[in-house]
Amino acid sequence: MNSQQITFFLTGLTAGLVTVAGARAWPMLLVHGVGPLFFVAVLAAITLTGSWSHLGRGWWRILVGICVCIGAYLLALFAFSVVAGYSPDLLGIRASGASSDLSRFGADVWLGLLAAALVASVCIELLVYVLTGKWSNSFLFRLATAGLVSVLVTFLIDRAAHNYWTFYGVLLPLGEGLFCAVVGAQIWRTSEQLVR
Repeated sequence: MNSQQITFFLTGLTAGLVTVAGARAWPMLLVHGVGPLFFVAVLAAITLTGSWSHLGRGWWRILVGICVCIGAYLLALFAFSVVAGYSPDLLGIRASGASSDLSRFGADVWLGLLAAALVASVCIELLVYVLTGKWSNSFLFRLATAGLVSVLVTFLIDRAAHNYWTFYGVLLPLGEGLFCAVVGAQIWRTSEQLVR
């Protein structure tokens, strides 16, 4: 990772930590705040790394970008709910238990989180497309891989801690950090390709 990617990673990680810390006092932040805070992290990283010149022109990109981030999280949350909710009946697998406790990491939660990660990956690639005007299937794959890694690490830590807030405390900061790092890498790669 280069210094730009580290900056993007740290701003995403910070946004995830702020989300989790804030959600302890106001749980609805997990519904309404994840997308906007992720977008703020992306903008902060763009500012800290001096990447504004690497983006397409027009403030409309910022407005559409915030809408994409809000929609991305809501669509990912919806995908999680549908897949985790219906997979026990459709696939004949055992349900994880109480729907309010995601730390019970059964196959339905795994499938739901993987579906959410894929949806989020496509949406975040759409965000980068809006910001730069360039779509990249290879970076889409990196985003999907970052989502898979986030779910896997969350699962491994959840096996040891098995706590509701530890679950979110790993998934959101790590996921947002990795996604932000990939976004930063793509923004810089896109600008390098334009220079050539």
